[in-house]
Amino acid sequence: MYADGCAGCAISQGLRQVPGGVVKLFGNWTVNHYNGDEGYLGWLALQPRFHRMALRELTESELQSLGPNIRDLDIFLTRYWDLQYPDDPILRVYVVYFFESAFQRPPEKEPFHLHIHVIPRFRSLDSEGCLQRTENEITWVDGWAVPSLAPRQAVSEPYKRDLPGWRERASGLMGYLRQELSARP
Repeated sequence: MYADGCAGCAISQGLRQVPGGVVKLFGNWTVNHYNGDEGYLGWLALQPRFHRMALRELTESELQSLGPNIRDLDIFLTRYWDLQYPDDPILRVYVVYFFESAFQRPPEKEPFHLHIHVIPRFRSLDSEGCLQRTENEITWVDGWAVPSLAPRQAVSEPYKRDLPGWRERASGLMGYLRQELSARP
């Protein structure tokens, strides 16, 4: 059920620490605060509890609970932001699934653990250089620009990973999700 050397398995088993810990979801899913360098406050990693490398490997139960878990994360992430950052609401929550890590060379070197990125976009990102302005309209560049925001330091101060108190803010978010999601049927 678990693969030796798999970082995702180590996280889901609690053998590798991540800010705020791991929240268990129904259908054998877990969510944790994404710990990659490009991440920022609110960027989550949704993954099956047991080792899976592709969507086709999910059990029927895991597959049936995936959509409801994504919906619940969207709901409670947005509610948390409304409570903690009412002047900077979440406008969109992106759900992104990459098939392997771009940083893993060669890709077969270590087991890949299926994980789905749940990435919030808040209003302040619109004022941080993510909008395309033309004479007649203002549009969001696109969701693909979001992962590049943290390295460019384009996210607002409370969300940056390298500021003091970031781990505590991530732990607060995960504590809220743990409380709210554990109450769900």
